[in-house]
Amino acid sequence: MSIRLAPAQDPARIAGKHAAGRGLVTRVQVMAVNDNEGAADGSAEAEIAPGGFDPVLVEALRHFARHGLQAPRIAYDEAERAASEGNAPGAAHWIAITGMFDRRLAAAASAEQISA
Repeated sequence: MSIRLAPAQDPARIAGKHAAGRGLVTRVQVMAVNDNEGAADGSAEAEIAPGGFDPVLVEALRHFARHGLQAPRIAYDEAERAASEGNAPGAAHWIAITGMFDRRLAAAASAEQISA
């Protein structure tokens, strides 16, 4: 069975080239859509890093790059270790990273931290 390919000289493409050559098509000024550096009202958008990314997401991606598919379990273990050492901010940080991968596992870690 033969495969029929589109012709190289497509009439629609040729017409578009001619229209652009005659000045019938205007150029569009491209501007960034996400150019707000922070909300003035102090909402959640103000907490995003200057690069435009959530810092927890960046840490979660780095953690995933280091540990691969074991990243949620390792983050959960780190949260348990921080909680057992009494480091509440560290435990909350690792629970947030765990939540980026597995929300149920993060909910279990959070429940264990509250009960402990």
